[in-house]
Amino acid sequence: MGVAAAVVVLVVAVLGVATVSLAETSTLLEVGACPNVTTQPNLDQQKLEGQWYHIIRFPTNEEPFVTCTRSAYTYTDGYLEVKTEGRNASDVGVTRSGVLGQMPDSPSGALQLDMDGMPPLRVWVVYTDYTSVACLYSCSQFPGLRAEWAWVMSRTVRPNVKVVMRCRTKLRQLKVNAAKFKRVPQRSNCYTN
Repeated sequence: MGVAAAVVVLVVAVLGVATVSLAETSTLLEVGACPNVTTQPNLDQQKLEGQWYHIIRFPTNEEPFVTCTRSAYTYTDGYLEVKTEGRNASDVGVTRSGVLGQMPDSPSGALQLDMDGMPPLRVWVVYTDYTSVACLYSCSQFPGLRAEWAWVMSRTVRPNVKVVMRCRTKLRQLKVNAAKFKRVPQRSNCYTN
């Protein structure tokens, strides 16, 4: 075997190991680069403050939440404090806290999400009207691979279908496969307050 062939075999072996280890941490690992995504122009983080219910999302192994998921955003000194709560696969309550803030010098308007128990994520608010829906997208790139996360959140537990479709349409325009969305069940007994 020549040197070039040996290098190709080594690269394929390394990528194969990397793919297996990344695949174990994300159900959304795909071949290809992240799409060119930007945050909605003139995003007003302060208007995102308040309660948001998770309606649909890209399913992942990283998030412990399976049902009854909502996030409370509190605006403080230029960033949002985030408290997300929901129920895991065993129907046990889970809470994660973190911050969402503007990344300095980001030409795409990316925000950085730092949540307990998760690596920092670059997040784009690709669409929001602030009063009914917010659509967030994140993508991390590895050599030849990408992992994607997306969430559609609403101010109400059962939003109008047209409101949710706005986010799906916006993501499709950005070349994101919105068919990967799965509903987040919001049962009638989810919230007592």
